[in-house]
Amino acid sequence: MHLACSAARWYRFSMAVHLQIRDLPDELHGILRERAATRGLSLRQYALEILQEHCRQPTVDEWLDGLEHLTPVPLSTSAAEAVRESREADDAALAGTR
Repeated sequence: MHLACSAARWYRFSMAVHLQIRDLPDELHGILRERAATRGLSLRQYALEILQEHCRQPTVDEWLDGLEHLTPVPLSTSAAEAVRESREADDAALAGTR
């Protein structure tokens, strides 16, 4: 009995989850179907690819949390000075094009 329970538990955790999207607007379905066909993929393969790519990107909150772990970089000039110099250079370039 113990082996059967272990096998059932392993099977349950190793199975992929089935995802169903209800009330998908026809227009969105058509766009997804066309894009999948253009790539030579089934709609299922294309949707999985989109979801995988989306999940590779951090959310804004995850990205912001990651900033806390970065080592500060000392600057030779202040950020305000760098912005001022950049704006002055942009203004000079624009004045030269007139």
